[in-house]
Amino acid sequence: MRYFVPDIRIRSEVTGIAVEKFGGLPYGLASKAWPKCAECGGSQSFLAQFIHDSERLDLGRPGRALVVFQCAQDPGMCATWDAFSGANACFVVEPEELSGAETQAPPDAPPLDNEALVVGWELREDGIPDSMSASFFDETAYFALGDDVLKRVTWSTRLGSVPAWIQSPREAPQGDWRFLGQIDSTYSFISPPRNTPAWASIDVKNFEGRTHVGLGPNFGDGGIAYLFLKKTEGAPGAKVLWQCG
Repeated sequence: MRYFVPDIRIRSEVTGIAVEKFGGLPYGLASKAWPKCAECGGSQSFLAQFIHDSERLDLGRPGRALVVFQCAQDPGMCATWDAFSGANACFVVEPEELSGAETQAPPDAPPLDNEALVVGWELREDGIPDSMSASFFDETAYFALGDDVLKRVTWSTRLGSVPAWIQSPREAPQGDWRFLGQIDSTYSFISPPRNTPAWASIDVKNFEGRTHVGLGPNFGDGGIAYLFLKKTEGAPGAKVLWQCG
């Protein structure tokens, strides 16, 4: 299957606007749309923002944005790993609802993750046939897959292909939900930053082709978040959940 890996940069290396990004503050989101945690009531922290693309992220309409948040007010206390807890948020924003400026943080100042801007996407192929896709969402079929198949599934942040489950596929939302991609708890730079920030370092092992690795969102112990989309009237519904080791 084809999948897309983000080419990220730190803010000082980017001139102009980067609508797709990780951490920091979202771009163009109305302040009233900033989600609050259903468990503690605090404003959630921004994780990522991606724009519709017919190849790598089909949101059903050009200009739509997918935004992802989770509560970081008191890490570990709110169920941010659960797609239906209300302690995280993943939703699609229509282009008419996006402004041309970075969103200001809410008054309660939710913690901000390290910021990385997406300047492009690299297309890759993992060799997993489309015919095996359904097996990654069925508990029995998934654990029956051989190691020769599972080792092809990449762990880093990407859009497309199938999820690299840390635990079990049974935690995926049930019904007509489509897997979009995943967000790793570390940032993978596939191009070396000109000035390495304090939260990143050289990856001497070049894991999955990266040159540098940076500290990303808190998904427990080395966790991964999984993104899902469901067709509805108007903008599609979206969910995020995460697993850790």
